[in-house]
Amino acid sequence: MSSAGTERTEAAADARPVEVRTRFERFPASIKGAFVLRGADGDPHSVRLESAAVVRIPSGPRKPVPLEDRMLDVAPSRDLFVPFEVGVSELEPSWYVIESSVRVDGGRSWRFAGRPFTVPWLRSDLRRGTIRVGRPVVVGSRRFLVDRLELGPDSASVVWRADPGRRRQEAAPARGGSREQAVEAVIVVDGGVLELLPPNVAEARSEFRVSPGELRSISYPLRRSAREVAVRLRVSAREQSDPLDVPLP
Repeated sequence: MSSAGTERTEAAADARPVEVRTRFERFPASIKGAFVLRGADGDPHSVRLESAAVVRIPSGPRKPVPLEDRMLDVAPSRDLFVPFEVGVSELEPSWYVIESSVRVDGGRSWRFAGRPFTVPWLRSDLRRGTIRVGRPVVVGSRRFLVDRLELGPDSASVVWRADPGRRRQEAAPARGGSREQAVEAVIVVDGGVLELLPPNVAEARSEFRVSPGELRSISYPLRRSAREVAVRLRVSAREQSDPLDVPLP
């Protein structure tokens, strides 16, 4: 069999037989919504919702979502809504997703995750605003220009680009890019690194969009108690720039 034929066979074997979308609304003490199931391969399936949870990202605690244990008949051309409700009043301020796991036709299980959301921080606990940087850093043989640090109500972002004096192909995608050795920007606060958020967080908010040529790495928000802040660009723990100090206003 040709390599192209092998790739097609592997892709078909890995194709999801069903799709699960998670729709929900936030309330002060709870989340109410529904898992929306639909067949994805043109065939009907028997599906069991095995588990669901509110999960902190990129890692951390999980809060189970109560589910009724029953078999569901999922058609390829019809949405099946499975309602849910879960309390969130005890969750710490953080970023979360709602994950679900379904078993299809008594065989393989598949995992799905909804859009990221936050349990908000107190406004008084965080630093806000935009800090212009406009200084270069070097990672290995490549140069980049750190443009600014954006401090929001639930995130801190480094916006950067390839050094204008370098060739376009030397630019590397931000965290989650498709090329090998992607460069990411981390924020160092009082000697520790803020947690980086997964790449899909950038898709959740219009304010995370960047101009052509710009890249963005998104971390957890910067607390008002921070005293020393620096930015590093890195490929790995062994290949990273020197810290670029960012004066706080």
